[in-house]
Amino acid sequence: MRATAREKAEQFHAAGISGVDLYISTFGPVLAILSQKWPVLSSEVGADGNPSPLRPEVALDLAREEVVKLRKEKLLHGRAVKFDPVTDWYLMAWDAFKAERFPGDEARKLAIVLGLDLEGDIIRTKKLATKKGADVTLNQPKARRKKGMVDQDFEVFDTMLDAVHTAMMVYDEDGARACEAFLKRTGLINDSTFKMVIQALLNTIPRTKIKGRFVRPEAQTLDDLRLKFFDDLEAPPEEEPPKIETQGDLFSGPSEPEEEGEGEGEGEEE
Repeated sequence: MRATAREKAEQFHAAGISGVDLYISTFGPVLAILSQKWPVLSSEVGADGNPSPLRPEVALDLAREEVVKLRKEKLLHGRAVKFDPVTDWYLMAWDAFKAERFPGDEARKLAIVLGLDLEGDIIRTKKLATKKGADVTLNQPKARRKKGMVDQDFEVFDTMLDAVHTAMMVYDEDGARACEAFLKRTGLINDSTFKMVIQALLNTIPRTKIKGRFVRPEAQTLDDLRLKFFDDLEAPPEEEPPKIETQGDLFSGPSEPEEEGEGEGEGEEE
């Protein structure tokens, strides 16, 4: 199942499929294997003492895990670098949705794939996102300020994303000289994993410009950090302004097509 998910994800990505659709594209081939080989037994033991059949949702988790691995390698130009689950969640959220706001249920499922709890780990502890109705919105670095987390006086960070967000916050609020002092004091200026997180973020956060500056403040700060301290990192090309469109459910499948005449005259949500 893992091999098939990886193979199909690579095949579909090469054909131009990305974001939400890339995850969805692997579900059918993986579930087909489950159907053809049924029953597929897992390592879990049931009440009767026998191995339990592999549940379809577990098969989909395997497919999602392989897509996460593939996407990380693409963001890092083929390098297989291991980050921590929190950093991976943030990267994959930007990679899949290309927006700061997206469905909360999809955020929850992505967290499960990475062994995280959305409410506990992502929202309350790490303050990576804020719930807004049925959606979640990713927080900017300064909104994550917390002693021992995104903290310019801290030296050893729990996650690489905390370290990157701290550097971004210091650069934005105190300037390049203060940021350089922070990077040197913590040793991050020569940390290869830290640099790879910046590279991945450069490649996944939208780089649309208006009047010479990036629309996303995160993209602007990351590019400033690259130019000032990490000029060996590769700068992705600038992007055209995104078109507004409805995407399918990331972890459940595409939405049903709208019947002719349905929804006419209704305003679109901004």
